[in-house]
Amino acid sequence: MGRAAAVKTVSATEIKNRSGQYLARVAVEPVAVEKNGRPVAVLLSFEECELLQRSDDFFWGQAACAAEAEGFLSVEDSLRYLQDGASTEDRVAS
Repeated sequence: MGRAAAVKTVSATEIKNRSGQYLARVAVEPVAVEKNGRPVAVLLSFEECELLQRSDDFFWGQAACAAEAEGFLSVEDSLRYLQDGASTEDRVAS
């Protein structure tokens, strides 16, 4: 979202007093919330939140694939390494 996006900004008191109005507004656009003149939160629709989560998941999935291609361990190899390490530690402790 960043500073480039025009976002309606309201005080926390305004949100408290008119929560229904702002819940309806987030269906159209995010609403920034300020407390004591400082931004503290953003209200956004559930759909927008899901979209952001999918975008984040996609980004980190692509980053993991790139890391694996560069020689880092895959998820499966990492899990196997951790499981083997834990079972070795268990045997040493016995």
